[in-house]
Amino acid sequence: MPAVLTLRIVLTHRKLRHTICVMAHIVLSSTTKIHQALADPTRILILRLLLERELCVCEIVAALEEPQYKVSRHLAVLKNAGLVRDWREGSWMHYEILQSLPAEWRNALQALKVVWDESTEVQAVLWRVQQRATRPPGASASCC
Repeated sequence: MPAVLTLRIVLTHRKLRHTICVMAHIVLSSTTKIHQALADPTRILILRLLLERELCVCEIVAALEEPQYKVSRHLAVLKNAGLVRDWREGSWMHYEILQSLPAEWRNALQALKVVWDESTEVQAVLWRVQQRATRPPGASASCC
């Protein structure tokens, strides 16, 4: 069971004489897993694609132009970090950003999205997924 670290931060501004108290509950092991998951360029590209919509593995493979085994390995790391969820539809695996992801992490991913979008690699991957998309978001997978 991960240790929960509780922080109590008290800041006092001498001129204003106000005290601000903030309580934060941090599960350090899950935070570390997320940071490790974000430390790989391929996983950043996958997350950026999944911030757009849910995708089948074959759509991610086509957009990244990487072998399926490599994409699946990176998806497993993202799933283990608690960032994405998967489900099977026939022989196709779908992935999306975990809906129960805490708001703080969703906000962090949205902020990172702005930074990631400055990359030409990210723009190329987004363009490829849009050009090759034959299935509307949420539709049944017959894409592969």
